[in-house]
Amino acid sequence: MSGSDDRTKFEKKLILCLPLGVSLAMCLNLLVSILHVDRLFPAYSTEIRPWLFRLSLWMGILLYGIVTPVIEEIIFRFLFFRRLCVYVIAQAAGIGSAVIFGLYHGNAVQFIYAFIFGLVLAYVYWRFENLLSAVFLHSAANIYVYVLYFLPVGSLFNKMPFCISLILVSGLVSCLILMYFYKTAPEKSTLPEKPFFPVR
Repeated sequence: MSGSDDRTKFEKKLILCLPLGVSLAMCLNLLVSILHVDRLFPAYSTEIRPWLFRLSLWMGILLYGIVTPVIEEIIFRFLFFRRLCVYVIAQAAGIGSAVIFGLYHGNAVQFIYAFIFGLVLAYVYWRFENLLSAVFLHSAANIYVYVLYFLPVGSLFNKMPFCISLILVSGLVSCLILMYFYKTAPEKSTLPEKPFFPVR
């Protein structure tokens, strides 16, 4: 009975990774937008962003919503984060993997976004110890961003009060889901626990 209960709880939390991905992506994208971070790096708006959204809607969803999350989560969380946990504590491994994840995106604007997102992805993977959790979260965020690009909602996001309201709501939703993950996670992780500076 306990096994089926654990599976049900896991499935519920796995589903919660979807709204977490959307709310976090919404919050971070709006913050980057209202802070005009892209203006500090003009090449992002003129060259990188158009290149990222060059595909059709369905091809973009397939590539960025399914293929990319699976490949990147295998590399950055399953392989890189887990390997770092052999040498340092999980928190330090999360920061290290998030930095590499940010640098991998190749530009300053996406580095900020990907670094913060990488921290959350590492945390969720650490709490779940199941790659599907990170893939679901990553996939939901990417699909939201890509689909939003094709929707005629640009004028709405130019209104500061509306943007701030969305940032607060999406940020609150993200925090509540992460708090739920924290409170319902197993007390002991099976990942190796190491001090920040291991003594040989």
